[in-house]
Amino acid sequence: MKLLITSIFLFICATTITAQDWEKYKSEDLAFVAEFPGTPEKTVEQIQTAVGELDMHMIAYSSSTAGDNVYYGVIRSDYPEEQFSNMSEEKIKSVLDGAVNGAVSNVSGTLESDENIILNGYPGRKIKIKTTGVELFMNAYLVDNVMYVTQVIAMEGTVNTKNLNFFLDSFDIINVKQ
Repeated sequence: MKLLITSIFLFICATTITAQDWEKYKSEDLAFVAEFPGTPEKTVEQIQTAVGELDMHMIAYSSSTAGDNVYYGVIRSDYPEEQFSNMSEEKIKSVLDGAVNGAVSNVSGTLESDENIILNGYPGRKIKIKTTGVELFMNAYLVDNVMYVTQVIAMEGTVNTKNLNFFLDSFDIINVKQ
């Protein structure tokens, strides 16, 4: 009995310590908050799209800790406002479909799951992609003319579900749809 109680106590302590190690990242400029398992790095890349060149802001943390996922990231891309004003449900679905299909094609993967989600009143998609030796989990949200993508990447068969869910659930956009 003492062994069981000691084991439970150690598990609770280990869980608490792990949760305390996460760093909250908040950007007023990029209008989001998320918690990372370490200090993330920020980069900006210019990407060519069908609507022209866009800035892709990436906040990412790569983990080398055994038993953890290998990558946690948030990407923000701003699209021209005039192309995203008064969008129909059909157009919103088309934009999110493009994000999903682009992600699958970029990694030459297979779409394992895809579901509609909502965050602060904004539409999104939650997907899982498998590719050679890797599992990628992604949430994409369309906030007016801004696309947010949260990603977790793990080696196949080694997904740390607790950290995956903690990271994805920690993401929040600062704007709330009225």
